[in-house]
Amino acid sequence: MTDVCVILTTCGSEETALTIAAALVDQRLAACVNIHPSVKSYYHYRGSTHFDEEVMLTIKTTKNRFESVSQTITQLHTYEVPEIVMFPVAAGSPDFLEWVHQSVD
Repeated sequence: MTDVCVILTTCGSEETALTIAAALVDQRLAACVNIHPSVKSYYHYRGSTHFDEEVMLTIKTTKNRFESVSQTITQLHTYEVPEIVMFPVAAGSPDFLEWVHQSVD
């Protein structure tokens, strides 16, 4: 197990996604943010179901950056309840893991 992690969030627009991605990388809270346009989401919210097109962000960082990443997403996000979930990286190529560390430290 490493201390590198991947954080996922979805956004309602590419503009919001780019704003969040730039803030995270520019502040060295993330090594990289992949922007996946045209993700379709079917979900339950406030008593009804919804089907929307969203933009997903895949954020590569370290576990000790999770709170700062989460706060930044929350501050810049347009959703009332943004999805912010973290997955630990069990293993990865040593060069990639080192690059993540160098990018966020």
